Amino acid sequence: MLFIKESKKLCCSFVYILFLCILLFNWHKNFYGVTKKEISASKGNVSSVDSQMMNGSILQKPEKNAESYGMKNKEIPEKIMCGGTDILIIEYLRNSYATYPFTYYKEIILSEKEQSKILAIISEITGLTEEQINNLPDNYFPAVNGNIIHYKYGNDVSQNENGKIAVDMEDYTKHFVSQVSYERFKELMAEAEHIIGKGSNYSMESLLQYYGLSEMTYDEAVEEYNKTIYDDRVSGAFARLFCDYMSRFLGLYPVFLVVVFWLKDRRNHVNELIDCKRINTVKFIMIRFSALLIAVMLPVILLSFESLIPLLKYSADTGIAIDMFAFIKYILWWLLPTAMIVISSGMFLTILTSVPLAILVQFIWWFVDSSVTGLSGDTNITTLMIRHNLLNGLELIHQDFVIICLNRCLFVFISLIFVWLSVIIYNRKRGGRLEYGYFMQKYFGIFKNRFLAYFQK
Repeated sequence: MLFIKESKKLCCSFVYILFLCILLFNWHKNFYGVTKKEISASKGNVSSVDSQMMNGSILQKPEKNAESYGMKNKEIPEKIMCGGTDILIIEYLRNSYATYPFTYYKEIILSEKEQSKILAIISEITGLTEEQINNLPDNYFPAVNGNIIHYKYGNDVSQNENGKIAVDMEDYTKHFVSQVSYERFKELMAEAEHIIGKGSNYSMESLLQYYGLSEMTYDEAVEEYNKTIYDDRVSGAFARLFCDYMSRFLGLYPVFLVVVFWLKDRRNHVNELIDCKRINTVKFIMIRFSALLIAVMLPVILLSFESLIPLLKYSADTGIAIDMFAFIKYILWWLLPTAMIVISSGMFLTILTSVPLAILVQFIWWFVDSSVTGLSGDTNITTLMIRHNLLNGLELIHQDFVIICLNRCLFVFISLIFVWLSVIIYNRKRGGRLEYGYFMQKYFGIFKNRFLAYFQK
C-alpha cells in the first residue's frame, strides 16, 4: 500500500509530468523515426541521405558492382598526415585555432612564442621555410581534403549529379609529401595539441574522424551487413543507439525529480507525519527509492517499443530473425545503473543537506562526463554515461566489454551504498535507532542456520 501511495503521489506531481515532457522531447528530437527510416531505406523507398548512416541503410544487403558501398574510418597514414598538416597550416596562418574543451567552440589565439613552436612543427613536417609556408601554391593540398574544401582551387572541385562535392578518395595529396614518419607525425600532433589545448583538431581521435574516411570495398560492406544481421540480430544495433540518446537524459534529469519530491515533503510538513508513524526507516527509503526508479525507467522502456514494433514487422516481412529482447537487455545493463546512481546520490544529498545541492553536484558531474567522453568507444571505469552514437560498431562494445561490466557493477554497488547511507541519515533525523536487526536476521539468518547445520552433521 505504501508503494502504491508513493508511486501515485510521484506520478501525479507537476514535476513528474514536466520530466516526461522533457523525456519525450529529447527522444523525439534524437531517435524518433530512425528505425522506420532505416527499414524504408533498405527497401529503396527513401534516399540514402535519410538514413542514419548517411551511406545507405545498414539493413540493405550490398550488391556487387555497386557505385558505392559507403564510407568507414580507416587509419591511412598518408591521408591523415595530409589532412592534419593542412588544417594546422590554415589555423597557423590565421592564428585562430578551434577547440572544443567542453563540447562548445572556443577560439584560441597563440602568443608569438607559441606560434613559433607551431611553425617549427609545420616546417619539420613539410620541410618548408616560413616564407614558403606563407606562400603555398593553390594546389599544394587536394581540393577536397577530409572536411576541408579549398574552393579557391576552382576547377579542381567538381560536383556530382546531385550537386554534392565529388571526392576522389584515392587522391590523398597534390604537392604535399610528409618529411617525417607517421610515428613522428603523431608525436608532433600531440605537441601541437599540448600547445593549443584539449579539444583541438590534433588528437588522433579527431584526425581519424575527419581525415580517416575511406570507401568500403564490397567484402567490407558484406562483413558489416553480416554483423548487423547475424551478430547484432538487427535489433541490437538500434537498441544501442536508443540507449546512447537516453543515457544523456538519465545522467541528469532524474535528479530534479528526486530533489523536488523529497523537498516537497518538508514544505508540506509531511516529514512530521512520517516521523510520528511507525514506519520502518529501511522499508520507507527502499520503497521511495524503488518508486522513483520505476517511475524513471518505465517510460524509457515504453518508448523503446516505437523501434521494436517496426523491427518485428520487418522480421515478419523478410524472415530475418531479430532479438526481441535486445532493447530490454540493453536498457537493464546500460541505462539502469546510470539511473540508480543519479537517483540514489540525489536522494542521499537531499536527505543529508535538506537543500537542492544534489542538482548542482549532478549537473557538474554530467557536464564533466559529457565533455571528457567521446561519442563511441570511450568508456572507462568512472564513465557515468556510456556513449555509442552509431548503429554499427558492435566491435567497440566487445573490445570494451570487461571495462563496461566493471563500470556498471561499480555504479550499482555505489548506488546501494548511497541508499544505505540515506537510511542511516534519515533514521537519525527521525530521532530513532537504525532497526536493521530484523532485516539482518531475515535475510542472512537463514544462511547462518544452514551453515551451522552443515558442520554439525
